[in-house]
Amino acid sequence: MFNGIYEMLIIVIFEFFLVFIAMGWDFCSGYYKAKLRHEDRNSYGLRRTVSKFILYAGSICIACGVDSISFVCRFWEFIHLSPLMKVPVVSSIVAVFILVTEGRSIWEKADAKQRRQAAKSIDLLSSIVSKESLKEAFTQALIEAKDKEDKEYGRCE
Repeated sequence: MFNGIYEMLIIVIFEFFLVFIAMGWDFCSGYYKAKLRHEDRNSYGLRRTVSKFILYAGSICIACGVDSISFVCRFWEFIHLSPLMKVPVVSSIVAVFILVTEGRSIWEKADAKQRRQAAKSIDLLSSIVSKESLKEAFTQALIEAKDKEDKEYGRCE
């Protein structure tokens, strides 16, 4: 009844190990990029990583349970796909989905942080330069340009 399930479980453990490595890589990448941009590195990122670990580990455990039940009930033989008996199909699909998600997260982090940094710069500039100060500066520049033009025009006569 359980003959051959160990090979399937070894594959699931390997897939979980790959997911764990991808999560660590995502965390280190985010931490490094935050450090390069001189952003605050607080416990929020670590807390999100722990939450992801719980979610991903739970997902893979549930998928492993579905694969184990499929193995014990001989589901793949029942639907005439016997070669899939010792393959953790559901766990593999879940692991690939998580790995793709983590990979995209690593590549998108730089863009999101750059957008945040640009938004902070815009907020800083908008707090320094208000509409009234721009209006005054523009008016003053026009007055000075007009005076300069009048002086130059007056000298030519």
